[in-house]
Amino acid sequence: MIIQAFNIDMSNKSRNSVSRGYEVVGEPEAVFHIIVQNASGHYYNFPENTIINQEAGVFAPTAAFSTTPSNLFNQKIPSSGVYNGAITFPVDHTDTHYIITVIAGNETTFDLNVFNNKKIFISEKINAYKITGVTFSITHSNAAVVEPSGNNAPIVFKGKSSQVDRSNVNNVTKINWPFTLSSSSASIIRQPIVDDFEFTTTKLTRNIRTTTGATTSVELMDVTGLSVGMDVKDAEDQSLGQITKIILGFKDFQNSTDGNQIYKIPVKINDDGDGVVNSTAGTIVISTAFNWGVSGQLTFTGKGSSASNIFNKTRFKIKNFKIEIDPVVTTTDVAVSNSTTIPITSTNGIKAADTVLMSGIGVTTTAPHVDTVNSGVSVVVSSAQTIENGQTVTFTGSSRSGKITGELEVLEYGDSNITLDFNFNNILNVS
Repeated sequence: MIIQAFNIDMSNKSRNSVSRGYEVVGEPEAVFHIIVQNASGHYYNFPENTIINQEAGVFAPTAAFSTTPSNLFNQKIPSSGVYNGAITFPVDHTDTHYIITVIAGNETTFDLNVFNNKKIFISEKINAYKITGVTFSITHSNAAVVEPSGNNAPIVFKGKSSQVDRSNVNNVTKINWPFTLSSSSASIIRQPIVDDFEFTTTKLTRNIRTTTGATTSVELMDVTGLSVGMDVKDAEDQSLGQITKIILGFKDFQNSTDGNQIYKIPVKINDDGDGVVNSTAGTIVISTAFNWGVSGQLTFTGKGSSASNIFNKTRFKIKNFKIEIDPVVTTTDVAVSNSTTIPITSTNGIKAADTVLMSGIGVTTTAPHVDTVNSGVSVVVSSAQTIENGQTVTFTGSSRSGKITGELEVLEYGDSNITLDFNFNNILNVS
């Protein structure tokens, strides 16, 4: 008797529990056994093996995997030619996989036009992936900046790994990130863009080196996830410029010529330990030459959705993103008569700049800018003013507080967790 096919959905599985039907197709009375194991070697218990007797209190067990060996034994294909069953895969909190083994029973073989072995079939892996997350946070290198916290930041999205589902998820949330300064003053450099969201990853240089001296070509043990345009820093946090090119493999200096550069990709043992595959080692070209050492660590910074998509398939976008800073409102300490020096009760948040303007009752119609700040005492503005004592004056263009607003939308979750830091340094000048 012949088994002609074994059919089951082999697509990647999310963390959720799911039941997948299967078919064993062949000649009626063909006998088979099935074993299902997970990555830990645990066995599926096949609840249908249990003979239910409600009067005796015997009920079908819950589908589960355990260390106890178990299989679906001595099943026969019915007269229809198709045996139907189902396997219930559990909730997976970590990445794992499942392998199904079908064994032909007595006087039964597999069709060798379909299968490679007449007595046993071992399936490919059904990979299962845990939920992955995207964390959006905000950071500034100046200690004076008090970043938002609590419900405002960080913002965390969770969903199916891209290895399970690459369709758009379109999860949207509104952003309201207020910030303050404990000292100094802040002014806006520019409005935010999607590339202000950054992430970092590290890679090791090759464990041997066939060249000497400073070079722009650096050999890495792994180049997956890297992209052209990434910033590069060495272990001492010194900038090495940006990646300008990525090449799989290492240069074959012996066979390369000026007109024909040859790169060879090293091989490695596969994850199952039963074969060899091409490694992910490669060469990057960077904009600054340096004398790299073996097995050294480099840090790479990716920017925006394009880089995160290459890194781990995370895709996102921003909408209506903007930064605003609050006006500084204070009062005059004494009356001012035709003077550019304006005594005020507080200079906190006021910066000397052409873009920092003063307004208020009595201030000339052409708003003067601030030339000098005498901390805690007064400001010197660009044109003489006559203002009464106690008069309210407002300064725009610098501040000690403000907010970032807009919308964040996750289009696709990556195949691993990622944190995207909004680099406040790009848009806010603190001095």
